Amino acid sequence: MMSSKVDLNLIKIFLAIYETGSVSGAAQRVHLTQPSISYSLSRLRSLLNDPLFNRTRDGMQPTFSADKLYETFRTSLMNIELAIASTREFDPLLSQRTFRIALSDLGEVFLLPILMKKFRALAPNIFIEVVSMEVNQVEDWLLKGRIDAAVGNLTFLKEKVNYLSIFEEFYTCLVCAKHPRIGKQLTLDQFLNEHHVSVSRTTGHSLVEDILKKLKISRHVSLTIPHFSVLPSIIPDSEVIVCLPSRVAGMFAKNGNTRVMEIPLDLPTFEVGVYWANQLEDTVAQQWLTQTIHQELKNI
Repeated sequence: MMSSKVDLNLIKIFLAIYETGSVSGAAQRVHLTQPSISYSLSRLRSLLNDPLFNRTRDGMQPTFSADKLYETFRTSLMNIELAIASTREFDPLLSQRTFRIALSDLGEVFLLPILMKKFRALAPNIFIEVVSMEVNQVEDWLLKGRIDAAVGNLTFLKEKVNYLSIFEEFYTCLVCAKHPRIGKQLTLDQFLNEHHVSVSRTTGHSLVEDILKKLKISRHVSLTIPHFSVLPSIIPDSEVIVCLPSRVAGMFAKNGNTRVMEIPLDLPTFEVGVYWANQLEDTVAQQWLTQTIHQELKNI
């Protein structure tokens, strides 16, 4: 049985190894040397009478006991950290903290400039690291503390992490301003018969494709790309069309080379939000980050 006087730092180290999957990753997380992490892990193994982790080619794999302990340890330590955090203050003007934010390339193009202007005004010495959004990874990144926040169309995370809704959005179609066959309105036949650009599902923008599949309607996709940001170079002087969120489409169309058209389908709106999982350290700083993101973007 574990001693009632066990050092809480050992629990932090256990969580760091579990969440990063390596001794070296844990050492970076808690700012200790690898020998210190190994020594602490040895102490925990003795206290708990369990190996806790097995070293494999894929990293430190938790044992059955470690899996059971993880949620209990994390919840307990989180409650302690939150209690302590309530007595702390975060001064953005003095902070030199690094914040990691997951954004899609649309977020980088449209939202990041707005956020950076605000961050520079409120917290000139912080460092922002943008992580390219991968929707199939973002939940794990948040829960394991690899990012501080994620911004985007991520409603599947609502029951799993904290979130604040930022704004409602809808899809439109971007076409060349001089498209030879598309006039002031886009008909369904035109929409289906024109050549489309498809953007990777990993960006989180697959709603149009999903609706078409549900309706058993097919379109002609002639180009698939991993990112939206290249579209201003593709759509002008071409006959391909693309579906994308209205705010970004409007931004791309400002140069006059492209036009924004209504998609001739009954499509639902979607929600853009900021998502985060409370971290065991710097909770007040993380709250400042997410609140700042929410306040700055909610009226754009």
